[in-house]
Amino acid sequence: MPSKEQMRLVGQTCSEYEREAEDQERSCGSCIHWVDEQALCELDIFVEQLTSLDQT
Repeated sequence: MPSKEQMRLVGQTCSEYEREAEDQERSCGSCIHWVDEQALCELDIFVEQLTSLDQT
C-alpha cells in the first residue's frame, strides 16, 4: 500500500488526475480513478507515475 506522501506526490504530477471534489488536496486519494478498498489506481498507472518521480 502506498504512503500518503507517495499518493500526494503522484497526484501532484499525474496527467490523468481528476479531482472528486473541489475542496480536496490534490492526491491520488482524491482522484476519481483511485479505488480505496484496493489501494490502487484503476488506470494501473500509479507505479509508473511514482517511478517517473525518482528520475533525476
